[in-house]
Amino acid sequence: MRKAAHMVVTSVVVGLLVSGCGGGDDDKTDAKPKGATTTAEQQSKSPEPSAQGSMIERAAGSWKSIVEAKDTGLETLTIADGKVTAKGPKLDCTGTLKSGEKAGKEAPTLTLTCKGGGDGDRGVGTVGMKDDDKLAIDWAGPEGGFGGLVESFRKVG
Repeated sequence: MRKAAHMVVTSVVVGLLVSGCGGGDDDKTDAKPKGATTTAEQQSKSPEPSAQGSMIERAAGSWKSIVEAKDTGLETLTIADGKVTAKGPKLDCTGTLKSGEKAGKEAPTLTLTCKGGGDGDRGVGTVGMKDDDKLAIDWAGPEGGFGGLVESFRKVG
């Protein structure tokens, strides 16, 4: 008999703890385990890229190289409406950013033409972004070569 009464009391206490009843803390919100997120929270934290606009739209603005530019490097990149200007210590370039796809993902193509003809083996590159403040260009490099430079930029405006 004692054993049965003890089991009933234990069941009631466990039931109250699991359901959150008892204690009278009406001002506390429901607790959830650390790291747990609801579907609504996940959607608000990481909206689909299409909801933020195309990569060309998100790339609009001014960018600065994350490394100090050498003679043939680019220091700054400015993108507006698919038009690009890029400058470095010895480079003054203009170009276009056009939509494209690579391996089923958005991968715009940047084509540059520099004054004086020397583009430091750039010419055509594929643009990628991480978040909205980091941009990288994977340049194709010279024809017949094994690929080109990869340049990285941070948004400054």
